[in-house]
Amino acid sequence: MENQSQKWVNLCYAAAAFLLGFIVSSFCMKLAGVYDLETKIRNIEIIIRIASIISGVVLFVVLYRNVEVNQFMNEVVTELFRVTWPTQKETSSATVVVIIMVIISGLLLGLLDYTWTAVVKLIF
Repeated sequence: MENQSQKWVNLCYAAAAFLLGFIVSSFCMKLAGVYDLETKIRNIEIIIRIASIISGVVLFVVLYRNVEVNQFMNEVVTELFRVTWPTQKETSSATVVVIIMVIISGLLLGLLDYTWTAVVKLIF
């Protein structure tokens, strides 16, 4: 269980690192466009991509080597394996109940809105 749990934890770290790299890349590209850095700095796109990759790798290494974070994430994954997920029948019936309640609430709110609008038009 520990080995399988660690694989999921490492996958989460990799996803977080990828997301950080993407955010850094997008943010820096927008800044480069706003401040017209393409004309001022040669190969700005390459520099931004390298900085994004470095930021992602740094995040992954920091998360991977931090004992407290690893312990917490392993506990989270262990708890997720213990979750009892609903069956397809339970999910379908709960979805039907939600749809019916949304329709009833929408009709009730529409009726109240119509009534309130009619009252306001009578007053003014």
